[in-house]
Amino acid sequence: MDTEERFQELLQDAIDYVKTGFRTHRPHKAEKGEQEKEHALQEESRGYDPGIDERIRSCRSCRLHEKRKNAVPGTGNTDADIVFIGEGPGEQEDIQGLPFVGKAGQLLTKMLAAIELKREEVYITNVVKCRPPGNRAPLPDEEEACFPYLEQQIRMIGPRIIVCLGAPAIKTILKSNLGITKLRGQIHRFNEVPVIATYHPAAVLRFPELYKRDVWNDLKLLRELYRDMRPSS
Repeated sequence: MDTEERFQELLQDAIDYVKTGFRTHRPHKAEKGEQEKEHALQEESRGYDPGIDERIRSCRSCRLHEKRKNAVPGTGNTDADIVFIGEGPGEQEDIQGLPFVGKAGQLLTKMLAAIELKREEVYITNVVKCRPPGNRAPLPDEEEACFPYLEQQIRMIGPRIIVCLGAPAIKTILKSNLGITKLRGQIHRFNEVPVIATYHPAAVLRFPELYKRDVWNDLKLLRELYRDMRPSS
């Protein structure tokens, strides 16, 4: 990419952010055909054991199982290059048994579109698989009880990148006591897999003026990292 093309890209990026807060990409027809082929190939998992989902649904390892309607293992492409990890299920997730299906989930879908991804191309899960009462943050022993499931999911999917949405997710993955403001904006590692942290979509919905710009920058970091990993056409 020459200097003029880079300048035009940066200019368009700035314009798109001012207009919407997130850049939305609409692929050309030729790209759609390629994406359909890629999706067809991605339907087959390299090694995800669906039995883990059943084990999660029947798990009683911590107190969270007592009031759940449904445990929420995760959803998406089990052969994904990118795994997104949130904090825990909310009310709608508990009802439907799927992660990120409420308003925060709608924003996550928009965030993915901003960097040319679709939900079916990635895998989405949470640190804890059952809803904490009142949507509170998971307690340390609850995170510890669920972590083996998360670790197994990551190992079976074999992602190229992990994205942690919110402080509980990044702290659990990195075993760190640092706040997310100090952990975001850079690339970490979990078993040699690059890890990026950003604010949870729910936080962006509550305080867009505080978090939207930082989330956009984190999304661009993810986009560039993933672009560098993929072979050039």
